[in-house]
Amino acid sequence: MALIFLDRQHAGKPGRKASDRGAEADLDGDGKIEVHEREAMLTPKYLLNAEERLLELGHDVITLSDGWYSERHDRVNRYSEGVSGSKVYVAAHLNAGGGNYGAVFYDSRSSSGPKLAQQIALKMKNACPEIDGGIKTIPAKPDDWTVHAHNTIRGVGSPVAICFEPCFIDNDTHKVLLTESGLSRIGIALAEGIHNWAEG
Repeated sequence: MALIFLDRQHAGKPGRKASDRGAEADLDGDGKIEVHEREAMLTPKYLLNAEERLLELGHDVITLSDGWYSERHDRVNRYSEGVSGSKVYVAAHLNAGGGNYGAVFYDSRSSSGPKLAQQIALKMKNACPEIDGGIKTIPAKPDDWTVHAHNTIRGVGSPVAICFEPCFIDNDTHKVLLTESGLSRIGIALAEGIHNWAEG
């Protein structure tokens, strides 16, 4: 059994602009961006499926959705104190920029991060064949193009931390994954990848 933190990012940051909901795209083709077509509204849908599957598999799950990222990381570290066994933190996102791949970023300082990322990538590859560019596992660093992913996980201590970017919101081929059934597939793949890693 592991303790899993699922963090809905791009949500709950105090004092932010109302428009700050992360990546967005006109998913239904009506010529305008609506609330349900923004990253912060889509990530909780795959996280709910991930949480449900993780609970079915016997893991403990804590969800987060408020505060600055540093505050969330501090809470995760406090909640983790005294908890033995495997611990995982997921910074939940969707990507933008028209790419054709999915990505699981892990902290470059982590010895366990690559293995966790690989297990999630394997499950995603099988569950989401629409991602024709593959699922990349990428070390996140503070001094290169991965710095934004690094910032989402850099303050997490003992839990193995990943920034999860399963697909591109503005890739037409990936749009099928942003439906209820597609987001369910993403969430279940995320959960089962974490489970496989936790089980060794």
